[in-house]
Amino acid sequence: MKKLLVPVDGSKSSDKAVNYACSIAKKYDSRIILLCVVPPPIILGVEAGIIDYRPLEESGRNVLKNTIKIVESFGLEVSNRLETGQVADTIINIAKEESSDLIVIGSRGLSGAKRFLLGSISNSVSHHAECPVLIVR
Repeated sequence: MKKLLVPVDGSKSSDKAVNYACSIAKKYDSRIILLCVVPPPIILGVEAGIIDYRPLEESGRNVLKNTIKIVESFGLEVSNRLETGQVADTIINIAKEESSDLIVIGSRGLSGAKRFLLGSISNSVSHHAECPVLIVR
């Protein structure tokens, strides 16, 4: 396991996944790739071309900046990516592009009814990724 892809969003669940990934990386001398995906906003009646993504991207950069500090505190090699798109699809595509050996992702702990209605990013990633996926609770 040389490359661990860790999607982050600044949530407690995401932070738990980062810490878990760091413990794995220490054991296997792995490199961590942090990924923050900025989803497109859903605004009815507004053309996509006039939406200003800069505040969303700035928020994503802040999440990455804070998370990089956590990984570096473990003395690990880390790289990061900020992407815009559908979150689950982007995670799956970046994992393939980066030839990731493992995706370590947080679970938001949605109830069964919510998962059925809304779908779950971690669930979607675990079903469609080409590499193993570790969901951290």
